[in-house]
Amino acid sequence: MTNKPKVKKAPAKKARVKKVAPQKTVFEKFEDSVIVAPFKVVNKTFLASLGLFALAQKEFDQRFVKYAKDGEKVLDEWEGKVENFRKDVEKKVDDARVRVRDTFKKAA
Repeated sequence: MTNKPKVKKAPAKKARVKKVAPQKTVFEKFEDSVIVAPFKVVNKTFLASLGLFALAQKEFDQRFVKYAKDGEKVLDEWEGKVENFRKDVEKKVDDARVRVRDTFKKAA
């Protein structure tokens, strides 16, 4: 039997950790470029349109509430007028019935 010489194992190498640089956004990549100016304008325009939309929505909500309250007032007013008209018509129909009965009684 042959004796094989024992081989010493080398110490395990530590895994290298690569430092990953944070990814730049497209805007950051072109920050010093000539083409960045239109992007800035587009960005500001977009933000302005969002602000305008928010303002319009707020104004619409306020006016909607006001118009709804005005509508309720008009509805209440018209309900009262319709109710009064209905009562007047019922009274006139009742009066007409009485006159017709009286006329039939006199004729009979």
